[in-house]
Amino acid sequence: MRTSILQLLLLCCVSGTAAMAQIDCSTSNKLVCQIPFSTGALNKNGSAVSGANSVAAGFNSSIATQVSQLPLASSSSGTVVLYRGGVPQTYSNLGPILTDRATTIGRHHLFLSFTASQFYFTDIDGISLGKVPFSYSALSNTSTVYTSESLDIHFKINQYVAIATYGITNKLDVSMILPIERVSVGTGSLDAQEYIVDTASNVGQGPFPAQPINSRGTASGIGDIVFSGKYIVKSEEHSTFSVGLNERVPTGDDRNYLGSGAWGTNPYAVFSYVARVSPHIRLGYQWNTETELNPNLVRPGSDLALPGGLQYDFGADWAWTKKLTLAGDLMGDQYLNAPRLTATTMKLTYTNTLANQPPQTSTFNLPTVTSVNSSYWINDLSTGLKWNPYRTLIVTGNVLFQLNNVGMRARPTPLVGIAYKF
Repeated sequence: MRTSILQLLLLCCVSGTAAMAQIDCSTSNKLVCQIPFSTGALNKNGSAVSGANSVAAGFNSSIATQVSQLPLASSSSGTVVLYRGGVPQTYSNLGPILTDRATTIGRHHLFLSFTASQFYFTDIDGISLGKVPFSYSALSNTSTVYTSESLDIHFKINQYVAIATYGITNKLDVSMILPIERVSVGTGSLDAQEYIVDTASNVGQGPFPAQPINSRGTASGIGDIVFSGKYIVKSEEHSTFSVGLNERVPTGDDRNYLGSGAWGTNPYAVFSYVARVSPHIRLGYQWNTETELNPNLVRPGSDLALPGGLQYDFGADWAWTKKLTLAGDLMGDQYLNAPRLTATTMKLTYTNTLANQPPQTSTFNLPTVTSVNSSYWINDLSTGLKWNPYRTLIVTGNVLFQLNNVGMRARPTPLVGIAYKF
């Protein structure tokens, strides 16, 4: 008997155990069903294999916490207007890339931009996605089947972000950020083994090699749209202090890995100083509502809020030439009381009966993972450049590096973009 739960894990990463129980997987074409159903990890009625279910739920919350809150490009407009001795002058420091500065784009101006980036995840909580230990048990007639395997998980998101910012007044901007995503999931099992133990007598045999199973799935569509407003509280010749609010709307299909399934509110304050070298500081806080991506395992049928917390950004932009700006930022996101995966073992002990030999007790420590709740920070370094080849046209290139190996960790993430201010 072989029931690989590899794809179930990825399902739980972004869709949640509670979500599976509400979908008829015999007819649904959602990725939440297509991947695990193809391997037998889901029963015909759409319910998950019970032994794998509780462990796989840890992947759900751990991965969904980050995947649904990826960094988005800035709505910063590029060139700004300074007043020197009361005379307005256009300054060519083009601003940050993945964060914001305090200045606005000006009354009745329109800023449009489009960026493309790719997140290729390699680790989860310090565990390589190429070899995640996983063990579980499932009942089969009068026996219990224990499965131990390593999971080879490939998880990639291509993210395309369109931004429109409009200056209602010289002090107030409003923005809409529209992400369009393509999620690619590839999975496979390595070194899979099974142990079969009689439930009544605890007599068993194994390990037996199990046939590896590989699968893949993709989904594309609109992610969670973000609406934003920013207001200048105080402005002087070079320095500006603003407050803002981002509101994330759960428009993405979370059961197809495209959204968070939760409303998100992000108030923030930002200070910036515009010169040839322009420093800026942004502090915020992320609140999220409940989501099926984070099911409550203590009270089945209910959901928990998607973890959030404090945010910070410290950075500076250097106008290297009149048309080229180098940008660098140190960014951090806090996740309060968030599920994390930790390596552990499942102990298996049974009586092994071999031909022409007396019975003997066999003990195996099967490597696996379990979920624990704790708070942590994810720290990133963003470096890139902005080029102004023509009028208010801005071309952007950037790379995002995660500095610590917690949560979902991606390879250095490239971004390219283009923007224009009318």
